Amino acid sequence: MSAERPVLISVMQFEDALKSGALTVFDVIDVASQTGADGVELRRELWPGWQSELNAARRRGEEKGLLITYATFATLFDTDTATQRGDIDAAAALGSPIIRFFPGQHPAPGDDAGWAAGQAIADYAAQKGVVIALENYARTPGGTLAEIQSCLARIPALMTNFDMGNYSLHGQDVPAAVAALAGRIVSSHLKDQTGNPADAPTFLGAGLLPLDAIFASLDSLPQRVIYCFEFRGGEDALGRIEQSLAYLRARG
Repeated sequence: MSAERPVLISVMQFEDALKSGALTVFDVIDVASQTGADGVELRRELWPGWQSELNAARRRGEEKGLLITYATFATLFDTDTATQRGDIDAAAALGSPIIRFFPGQHPAPGDDAGWAAGQAIADYAAQKGVVIALENYARTPGGTLAEIQSCLARIPALMTNFDMGNYSLHGQDVPAAVAALAGRIVSSHLKDQTGNPADAPTFLGAGLLPLDAIFASLDSLPQRVIYCFEFRGGEDALGRIEQSLAYLRARG
């Protein structure tokens, strides 16, 4: 937890309460401040009032001294450019430096028009002062290191949100993936995984991922990398957040 490795919670930890209306994103922003986290990741899909509440959420984050980031389930090569641009506009309104996109089905190597469409979305984000952090998806398509690398190679403006659990689900060497992506990593979703691929991600230290090796690789990167917890909180969201924060603090 430092300026170079800010640690964020996510609305994902409070998914059930947000869906039921028991909590609002403003409550989650307040919780982030109370836990000592450096910020919070917001998501359109868990935010019914997002279109009218962007400015208020930004103000609440600024009042609390928190970093706000934005994630979406939109995909880079989708033909729905209105949704893509709307999500980028939302990230810009929040003051988020990044926005998480998934690749989706990326174009064939010779599909110049398809690649140009992805480039246009990356350029639009750059115009808005937002970096698209392309994340390796938990399933297919778009989940493997090779798929992420092909996108980054064709569109230099893209960076990546490194999801340690998702690479593990694809059977890939997670520290090796950090080394392969190196300077293109701007953020990372933090989680642990059990040995059962059907199990949901869990809090840090509760699974079987080689976390020490993974964090050693991430911590060795010279650039700023935003860390964000990405696991469901269930009935003990605060407990899972606090245990994950304690794990990171114990690393020094």
